Amino acid sequence: MLWWGLPSGWKLISKSTFSEFHAPLWDLSSRIHDLTLFWGHMSDSKKTLIEKAKTNSRIESDLSLQKDRFRTLEREERRLRDLKERIAGLKNALSMDADNSFKPVVSRISLRTLNGWWQGIRLRKGRDVGFEKGMGVIFKGGVVGRISEVGRKSSEVQLLTHPNFRIAARFVGDDRPVTFQGNGILPGGKAQGLVMDVPQDLFASREKPLTLTTSSLGANFPEGIPIGKVFGLEGGEDGLFKIGQVALNEELGSILEVTVLTPASEFQSQ
Repeated sequence: MLWWGLPSGWKLISKSTFSEFHAPLWDLSSRIHDLTLFWGHMSDSKKTLIEKAKTNSRIESDLSLQKDRFRTLEREERRLRDLKERIAGLKNALSMDADNSFKPVVSRISLRTLNGWWQGIRLRKGRDVGFEKGMGVIFKGGVVGRISEVGRKSSEVQLLTHPNFRIAARFVGDDRPVTFQGNGILPGGKAQGLVMDVPQDLFASREKPLTLTTSSLGANFPEGIPIGKVFGLEGGEDGLFKIGQVALNEELGSILEVTVLTPASEFQSQ
């Protein structure tokens, strides 16, 4: 009751004095609380610190793993895009000419002939699906060969390494026709061929190889199917044209199935 009877001025003075008197105590209490928290963290047991270090290590390891997975996915994406472009190129080549269009038929390989993988293979399909002698055979990496014998349910393919295999070809970026011929294998198992009738103004080297593909002049193959790479050319015997070795696709030795190029008109009439 006495407090309520005091003048307002005295009340303000008393309240201010009270606050100033207790301010150091409040400040000290706050500092003690901060010190308590600080020393509480500092006094963590060794086991707790080790657990925290392990947790941080797991987080860093997981982050590194996620980065590796991301890089792997990027590489896989590039590989799939490249494969998509190659498939699109083959589709475009197979349908570029209405008068020379093909119906691709996939067949598994059943047997390698006695002459070895590089000379002939046998397919599981034959006349039962419309195969005929002379039809072109390809795979994802390019030309494989052509059908040389046909049975009711099997066919034999003469590979492009066979010395009797010849085909009209052209270099990428040059429309002039050249001739490709099989040339067996080199010591060590590398498949090879020969390119002949090459114009004198064309040059090839290890740094700038020429890519050999099929030509539209070859009735059994559409234009643009890869054959191989040429890393060097030299003058031919006639002095008018050059000749060179053709390095063929190394995957020829591991393919399990091929695509036979059957004329589309035959499928339409069946």
